[in-house]
Amino acid sequence: MLAAAPQAGPLGRSRVLVSPHAGYAYSGTVAAYGFRAVADSDVSTVVLIGPSHVEYFDFSSVFDGDAYETPLGVLHVDHELADRVCAGRDTVRRSPRGHVQTHLPRGEHSLEVQLPFLQRIFADVRIVPIVMGEQGWRHCEELGRALAAAAGDDTLVLASTDLSHFYDARRAEELDAVFCRALATLSARGVHDAVKARTCEACGLGPVVAALAAVAGHDGLLYSELRRTHSGAVTGDNSSVVGYLSAVVTAGGAS
Repeated sequence: MLAAAPQAGPLGRSRVLVSPHAGYAYSGTVAAYGFRAVADSDVSTVVLIGPSHVEYFDFSSVFDGDAYETPLGVLHVDHELADRVCAGRDTVRRSPRGHVQTHLPRGEHSLEVQLPFLQRIFADVRIVPIVMGEQGWRHCEELGRALAAAAGDDTLVLASTDLSHFYDARRAEELDAVFCRALATLSARGVHDAVKARTCEACGLGPVVAALAAVAGHDGLLYSELRRTHSGAVTGDNSSVVGYLSAVVTAGGAS
């Protein structure tokens, strides 16, 4: 998938990557566009933010373990950055919630599907995995402020989200276009309000809004939409589809 994705050209220093989290057969080729675009960036830590699909908790859960492991190897947690993100904030905590679900019939996938791509494009990258149990505005803003204060220039924030769910292809494309127009403004509040007003959809609204809030203070930000499609393009069934987007936010200058 990475080999088939086109080079995006020099986009500047990568700050935010918006990436889908469906099965690879459905959204993997879309995700590859974004990972290929950030592959040459000088990144030492990736903060992965995903929504909780399987359990509710009223905070953003920063993984308190040491690593995530995939068949491609181990990704170690950047404990120093994780601790700074949580420092003094009641809505952002070190916790296994959202990450380890031995008490539930299924586990969370929104972060895990991103990891093999990271392992292919970055050598020895560290991660800060965050699962948002609550995606209200206050929680998004708090997490964004925490990341803005804690993260350095060598940190990439990855927001994991799919877009509209289970509309026919024409309606899905309309809704997803609205979301992308809101995202292109780089306004955290604007994206939040657009989804809350039900003019568009994103299951990972919180991660996207928090990521935008995290980079709001940077100058010269540029939004680049790399690939947008839906599951019907893969399955051939356009009667009920899920929308996928790959996009990056960069700052001016060499990456």
